[in-house]
Amino acid sequence: MKVSELTLNAIKSYITGDGAPTPYMSGPELIKFFNAFGLSDEYNREGLPNAWSRNEYAYERLKEVNGTPEFKRLIEAIPDSRKVSNPDDIAFELSEIIKHDGYLFEKNELGIFKVSGSELNDPVQIAAHFQEIKNQIIESIQSAEFTIWIAVAWFTDKDIGNELRLKHQKGINVRVIVNDDDTTDKYGLDFCSRGIEYKKVSPNSPWGKKLMHNKFCIIDLYKVIHGSYNWTSNAQYNNESITIMESRDLAEEFSRQFIELRSQNT
Repeated sequence: MKVSELTLNAIKSYITGDGAPTPYMSGPELIKFFNAFGLSDEYNREGLPNAWSRNEYAYERLKEVNGTPEFKRLIEAIPDSRKVSNPDDIAFELSEIIKHDGYLFEKNELGIFKVSGSELNDPVQIAAHFQEIKNQIIESIQSAEFTIWIAVAWFTDKDIGNELRLKHQKGINVRVIVNDDDTTDKYGLDFCSRGIEYKKVSPNSPWGKKLMHNKFCIIDLYKVIHGSYNWTSNAQYNNESITIMESRDLAEEFSRQFIELRSQNT
């Protein structure tokens, strides 16, 4: 995502909070905000880098991030309902600005504003993992900010389950679907008592019930974990593999499948 310098100049006040319906950000808060999107600035006794004012700093750093994969995430962070009390108003005003570059804000099914546009590229990042798979899954869960949707045949790994519990306690939307069978009944984790949405399914077919043998996880409607690895206590001792993909389009495809599974009768 890349916008004009005129657009950057109009956006900067929504970050600093100067004359815009967004919270005021101090110098240290601006440093922390931009560092979350790939920068590594420090706030010292001289203040902001190059003795910039807050508005100068915001503008220069917007120019630096503009056109990178992080820029879209940065723009989407402005109307974040966890930070502002009026996300709809802010998203509308920002849409009026970025529409000149072919973009706009749209609210997804979770009520989160995302940037869309005909010229918006969806870079796909793919990494295959054959070792330390459990750690890769846990690290991905720990990175979640909004949603964690899981569909696996069997889920008995208490360490991964505990990471989900911690995310649920922080307000992250956590949903788990597993296969409805004796293994789940005997060894499955007790998510329901923790308040986590937990559903056991056995999809129907003309020949009776089928095995729900999916193994995927969708994080923030952007990252997908998919592969042979069941989320069980014994899986870490097997020869397994997973692929971690970062792509909005792919994540939406998996999300549709998750919603379809979730609608199945138990």
